[in-house]
Amino acid sequence: MVGIPDAVRLQATHPFRELPAPPGFQKVWEEPFFACLHPLPMAQLVEPLELGPDDVESAVGSARALVRGHGRSLLIWMVGSDQAWLGPRLEELGLVNEDTPGFESVENAMALLEAPAGAAAKGVTVAEVDSFESFAASQRVQAEAFGFTPAMRDEMDAELPKRYEEYTTPGSPMRQFNALVGGHVVGTAAAVLGSAAVNLFGGSVIASARGGGVYRALMQARWDLAVALGTPALTVQAGRMSRPIAERLGFQLIEPMSVFVDDFSGTPADT
Repeated sequence: MVGIPDAVRLQATHPFRELPAPPGFQKVWEEPFFACLHPLPMAQLVEPLELGPDDVESAVGSARALVRGHGRSLLIWMVGSDQAWLGPRLEELGLVNEDTPGFESVENAMALLEAPAGAAAKGVTVAEVDSFESFAASQRVQAEAFGFTPAMRDEMDAELPKRYEEYTTPGSPMRQFNALVGGHVVGTAAAVLGSAAVNLFGGSVIASARGGGVYRALMQARWDLAVALGTPALTVQAGRMSRPIAERLGFQLIEPMSVFVDDFSGTPADT
């Protein structure tokens, strides 16, 4: 993309590889793939590296073993356009290009290099999360917006104290913002501080508050943070609902990335 610095483009297309890992997250480089293991109640993430056609089946098995050792049985492979050939091969092995809580079947890598377009919405205030109560509210908004299953919600509630401890760890690159209307939390969004830009995660607005400028207000707060940090750029991996809004705010599309879901909860441990 003309005008988008290489470092920003790389962060947009490979955020889990390029961004610093928040507390509780672990980066694993296990040729021929990279994995990001985390404690959240959603799929673990895998990206192909120098993966050839003859390596796919063994790589899928190795990724499953790694994630199973992490105590989970759900992962996604995120595949860029440069490795589009990999999709059909993953499907032959039982993976499915579909939505799963926290990820959509296509995640669009995008970047913003100037302040978000449009006027600020009236009646929407944004505050950085700075208490356990506001952190818990943010997680529940995300669970509603991303369609967490009841089991995922139960796990999230049980783990909230630990997740808040990680969030408040000194030096953590994670920031969380809540949007309020009439004193009630109606939206939330996270930011991870990268060396090239601030990356956006988890932008969520409850259904009853959509269309009122809440998403833009959360975007503005994170743009202001990026400017204050001296890295005036935002990157995001936007889903089907977020992409058109992001485009109206001035984001440029870099490339769509396909997400292949591997739920191996019913398979033997040696497959």
